Amino acid sequence: MNKYIVVLLVLPLLAQGIFAADEELAAIEVATESENQSALGEAPVWEESRGTQILTGKKNTVTKLKEIPQIQTNNYRQATAKTPGLLISETPNESSAGITSRGLGDPHESQNILLLQDGLPVATDMYGYPATYYSPALAMMDSMQFIRGGGSLQYGPQPGGVLNFISNPLYQGQKLSGKAGVTYGSNNLINTNDAIYGSSGDHAYGVEYFRRQGDGLQRENSDFEADYLQIRDHIFKGKNIYKFSLNGYNSEHGFPGGFAKSKGPNFNTYGDDIGKATTKYDRLRVSRAQLALGVESRLDDSSKLHLTLWGVAYRRYSKTQAGGPFGQFPTGTTNTIQNQHFYTFNGEARYSKNWGLHTLSAGYMTYNLNSPFVQETGKSVDSNHGPVSRRLDRQTIVNSFFAENRFAFGKLMVTPGVRVENIRQTIDERKNTSTAVDRKEDITENVPLFGLGMSYFVNDESQVYANVSEAYKPVTFAEAVPVTSGVATISEDIKPSETITYELGYRGQNSKFNWDVSAFFIRFENKAGQVGNNFQNTGAATNKGIDLAGEYKLSKEFNFYANMEILDAKFTRGPLKDGTPQYSPKTTTRAGVIYHKNDDLKVALLGTMVGRHYGNDSNGRGTVTNNDYEIPFYTVWDLTTDYTFKHNWMLSAGINNILDRDYYSKIRAGGVYWNQKRNYYAGLTYKF
Repeated sequence: MNKYIVVLLVLPLLAQGIFAADEELAAIEVATESENQSALGEAPVWEESRGTQILTGKKNTVTKLKEIPQIQTNNYRQATAKTPGLLISETPNESSAGITSRGLGDPHESQNILLLQDGLPVATDMYGYPATYYSPALAMMDSMQFIRGGGSLQYGPQPGGVLNFISNPLYQGQKLSGKAGVTYGSNNLINTNDAIYGSSGDHAYGVEYFRRQGDGLQRENSDFEADYLQIRDHIFKGKNIYKFSLNGYNSEHGFPGGFAKSKGPNFNTYGDDIGKATTKYDRLRVSRAQLALGVESRLDDSSKLHLTLWGVAYRRYSKTQAGGPFGQFPTGTTNTIQNQHFYTFNGEARYSKNWGLHTLSAGYMTYNLNSPFVQETGKSVDSNHGPVSRRLDRQTIVNSFFAENRFAFGKLMVTPGVRVENIRQTIDERKNTSTAVDRKEDITENVPLFGLGMSYFVNDESQVYANVSEAYKPVTFAEAVPVTSGVATISEDIKPSETITYELGYRGQNSKFNWDVSAFFIRFENKAGQVGNNFQNTGAATNKGIDLAGEYKLSKEFNFYANMEILDAKFTRGPLKDGTPQYSPKTTTRAGVIYHKNDDLKVALLGTMVGRHYGNDSNGRGTVTNNDYEIPFYTVWDLTTDYTFKHNWMLSAGINNILDRDYYSKIRAGGVYWNQKRNYYAGLTYKF
């Protein structure tokens, strides 16, 4: 196995020199638990099944968050250290998760990836407005599961796949335990992390509360605060598990605005004063409550049934000062106030059955959303309310069916799958003071999507896998009717986006080493994006690349991981032909060393290296200066640790951006969002 170690762990480091400033290492973890046995008669070291999921032939990464020191904030750069193929677009005050995959679109609000918490979507509207203003508190999560390609057809049609956050487990007979902790850090960061777990009779319960607050990078309007609450109860009755969960979230963030790269009149240029805010009054407030009821039933030794009902009440309130081009101070004397509500009631049934050596998995989801939208014009730059200038009623009704079957033929497994989406979206614009015509839309689409996964067991330690799958992104509310700043018009003939992904890989694990190597090819049709001030289909693109990932056990205490994605993405048709799609670096690399001694001491040195890329599809053309949207190569190293002493006390500490690099990974129409330079944190937690 030495040759694989050399190739997977050394090649990313050599490639960094070859590609100069365009590389990065990425690592993957091969999960070691499997509920179903393989055709070889024993459980493989990678997952073939999880619950009612069939994962055969799909690229699936499960990251155990407890393998690294406890993450004190929602730092996705650290949380995804072992997950190749994810690009993190950071904001200094963690206002929303910015994640994209393989160059498949703007990571802003993670709109091209389906984010789940315990299998349920967390976006405002997973079809009409798939923005993630809420993302689960990492301190409350046990693991993350990232499914590419056809695996995502089990949950939704999104091109970027599924990122599922999995809560800490509850189990029957669980002993009373809990924790109470507080962390302090740079820029007045304060986090509290409290939880209690236990059981009584047939019940197992957990109550978790997490709060984070701070002042952010800039002196004015960079503050943030967020509260997370999760209450769960599992009732174990024979072959059934009845589940109840209540999730609450409330946050407020200031938006201090972006910086300009060059000097000019009225510019807020980075380097002149890093603490100066461009927009002093822009705010975002988000509240979310979710109630979920479910039952997991083992009908017999070969079949399972999972039923879930859940409802969500979501509110997004924002106010934005008028005026202010890229990196410049706003000149307007009014502001725009948007108040959006999202009310959903949904249900899902999932069934799986082993028949002989084969396995069937099928499901049905009904998704129902009502979303009123009200826009007001404030009379001053800091107004909280004003006369109504726009009013919309929006609705999404979806019925989805999916089915797949894993056929086992000795060492070969073949899994064909299908998902059928029946999507109805309506928009009723009741008022618009800026135009005499109020826009109405009522669109119904029936979309079949197909996938095929295959895997072949080379031996007990490794397998070759392949996958081809379709994906789909319907026209969102914001693409049908322009409601965001920077978009003046939207093409009348805008079409839904479609992708087809091909992937071929080789993965495995032995006592010292695990690896996953794959090549992928993605055809992206009707890609949606902005050209000038118009939102339109920007043509077709081809994204192809290689994922390299490995982890090597240096000793009982030391693990070394490294992973890299090499990506070549190009527009092949349309007004941006021969350009590179936004957020498509040629290389994204992660590498690091993790030390652990029992569970008492953990130390992690985590490195992230991202190649040069652009924050818009037009690669900076047509902007104030040609390099306004260029994101240069950057490297970030973090050093984190936690130490448990006297059995009950845990001391945690860390230095983020230990080399004190100047870097940024997010650019919007308002300018460049610079990230924090070297910053620190330390905390103390009592566990019982």
